[in-house]
Amino acid sequence: MKTQTIQNLTALTSRSGLSYFCYLLNEAGITDSKQVGLVAQHTINLWKSQGKKGLTAHPELIELEKRWYQSVRIKKKPDYSVYDEKIYLAEVWACWDFYSRKYLKDILKPKLVPPFGIKKYVRENKSILDLGNGIGFSSIALSQIFPKNKLIATNVKDSYQWDLNKLLAKYYDYLLITNNDLNLNKTGEIELTFASEYFEHFEEPIDHLSLILEKTKTRILITANAFNTDSIGHFDSYLYKGQRYEPSAISRLFGKKLKENNYIKLKTKCWNARPTIWIKDG
Repeated sequence: MKTQTIQNLTALTSRSGLSYFCYLLNEAGITDSKQVGLVAQHTINLWKSQGKKGLTAHPELIELEKRWYQSVRIKKKPDYSVYDEKIYLAEVWACWDFYSRKYLKDILKPKLVPPFGIKKYVRENKSILDLGNGIGFSSIALSQIFPKNKLIATNVKDSYQWDLNKLLAKYYDYLLITNNDLNLNKTGEIELTFASEYFEHFEEPIDHLSLILEKTKTRILITANAFNTDSIGHFDSYLYKGQRYEPSAISRLFGKKLKENNYIKLKTKCWNARPTIWIKDG
């Protein structure tokens, strides 16, 4: 039986989107979809009623976050195995529903990205890159927003997210690769790169940004960084050129690095400048 597809993913309600997510987990052969769905639903209800503040989430995700920060703060050795936990999929879905889905809808609105919305800035028949695409829903949405562009997505191989993306890439027609596979021979120059809550998962985000820019020659970069937010996989402080910086400082250095590479920040009316849109000058 062919996997069910959705024509406009961002238009789904939270309830419908979660049902589709659990359906896809089953289709991808990922077990325990019911429990993942329950944890995701519990968490998104909390976020919508209280906002995402620290450890406000389902107890299973709270424990996973505690495990992460214990490894960072006490053991001083990041426990990246938290990403291998099946229940982490619930956190990634909640981030899609609470954050990324809204970002992708907002950048299409002329009143928020004047004068015409993001589509007018993007050239057709060019490649679009979704960095660290999570459960793949942002990649689906991008492919639907820009149907005349080639969609490329990166994720971590041999993970539950990768297994789900293998299914989605087949039915929604996007190229799934690892970050190590990023190169101009494979992707061509990238017209637009979308990175929602991505760079804060790297302890040296500025170096990683430089690497991405070098590998992709991205013309438009859309980011929604959350360096100041506690979450599974985030760091309390970040490294740059051998020095450690607080989240607010690394955020400023991130923008400085883009300006050094001739990117100009587009003036938008998105709340709290999330997402931020950078366009290469010249």
